[in-house]
Amino acid sequence: MHSVTKILPFVCVALAGGCTSSAGGAAPAPSPRVSSATGTFAPYTPGATAITYDPALVPDGAVATLSITETSSDSRVWFTVAGLLPNRTYGVHLHTNPCGATPDAAGPHFQHRHPPATQPNAPSPPGPVSPPQTASPAVTPPETPAAPMKADPSYANPQNEVWLDVTTRADGRGSAVATHPWTFDPAPRSLVIHATATKTADGQAGDAGPRVACLTLPA
Repeated sequence: MHSVTKILPFVCVALAGGCTSSAGGAAPAPSPRVSSATGTFAPYTPGATAITYDPALVPDGAVATLSITETSSDSRVWFTVAGLLPNRTYGVHLHTNPCGATPDAAGPHFQHRHPPATQPNAPSPPGPVSPPQTASPAVTPPETPAAPMKADPSYANPQNEVWLDVTTRADGRGSAVATHPWTFDPAPRSLVIHATATKTADGQAGDAGPRVACLTLPA
């Protein structure tokens, strides 16, 4: 009788659950996608992946690491850096292009949503037709240059872009994390360090001063 009392519970569990290892036979969740890049900053040379454009702010030998983890619906980005100036805030963003010989090579900020395309030559609304006019000789005024497009905080913000601003400690180290309820498609190709903290005001949103260093990310 003693041995039967030990066997019966196992039989009952086996009959009730079918001896399955997971409830309902659910498929395991897919593994997160992880990508990372590490670089030691130095002045530009062809093929370099970590470039300092201003060694006074990002000294030679400073090291940065970026890691991106994506699930099917969200993403988390970790940034760590060592060797920067102590007790200083830097603006840090993900950009669309790989680093290059000049700071502008990295292109604009990566954005999840993009502003609608402008239509500078859209047709005018219908209206009464004016009678033809006889042109009189006149000096054509010089063309006025287009005003620069102002940054729209509806798109240039830390929810739609990846901002990783960091304030270093006394030892020149710092870290930042950004999480978003979306994934990257296409993937960002660089991390850019800027000279100042990122601004948020209308017309200045996303601006963080000169680009002082760049780390190329894997495709």
